[in-house]
Amino acid sequence: MLEGTLVKAKGGFYFVMLEDGAVVRCRARGRLKEEGVPLAVGDRVEINPRRVGDGILEKVFPRKNSLPRPPIANVEQAVVVVSMREPPLDLHLLHRFIIAATAAGLECVLCFNKMDIVFSETEKSQLAELKSVFTACHYTVLYTSSLTGEGLVQLREQLKGKISVLAGPSGAGKSTLLNTLKPSLALKSGALSSKLGRGRHTTRHVELVSLDENTLVADTPGFQRLDLVRIPVRELASFFPDILAQGEACRFKSCLHHHEPNCAVKDAVLSKQIAPWRYELYIAFLEEIGRQENIY
Repeated sequence: MLEGTLVKAKGGFYFVMLEDGAVVRCRARGRLKEEGVPLAVGDRVEINPRRVGDGILEKVFPRKNSLPRPPIANVEQAVVVVSMREPPLDLHLLHRFIIAATAAGLECVLCFNKMDIVFSETEKSQLAELKSVFTACHYTVLYTSSLTGEGLVQLREQLKGKISVLAGPSGAGKSTLLNTLKPSLALKSGALSSKLGRGRHTTRHVELVSLDENTLVADTPGFQRLDLVRIPVRELASFFPDILAQGEACRFKSCLHHHEPNCAVKDAVLSKQIAPWRYELYIAFLEEIGRQENIY
């Protein structure tokens, strides 16, 4: 038996990368299907090699973590790739993924891509504010461009020696970034839809690719929406470090920072210690979760 990492699933086959870098195409043992054992890219598995380049997937080891969307397991960090425009920045979607990644125990890196088309002073000012807020919340923030090469050295260093997942909306340039870092990958990439103003889904499935020695990166299909992960309403503030810190001074320990009086968080918003747009996102998510729990 040999151990390896599931790097791709396609057409009923599972492609497993062994410790020496060789990839073996496998069929899953019928027993796994009958028992409903879930399989996801990133799973550590055990295979029985039958002949050169072919084998049977016999066992799936317990996962360290997993994301439901994009579906992947055992990654160390999530690199969320977005752009200021083409497609336009969606802060709701960005924060949803940050929450999902944090809930899964992943380190979160925010990659603002396509910097070569950021021209206006308004966009530059917004980017500076975003970087300031997210850096203060202990997220790594990168500015990148596949066209000019901006930030690619920093991105490569951030990925080095880790298993990472690149995620974000369609058209943000995930596949193009990977192709620029390693041209031999030749991953499919496409232009934005001129009619819809958003990206086309050129990546159809999750796949872990080898970028460098001991460096695996998952290219994933883009998405335009993402359901909020199931977290208790009283735990939401823990996903907003700036709100969590200010909340320590609230009069009531159970304060949700919404309708309660003597709320230090609301005072911090008024004094601009917390960015108003961050608080608005927090309230939108709080009410969404509250409706699910029949609180609001």
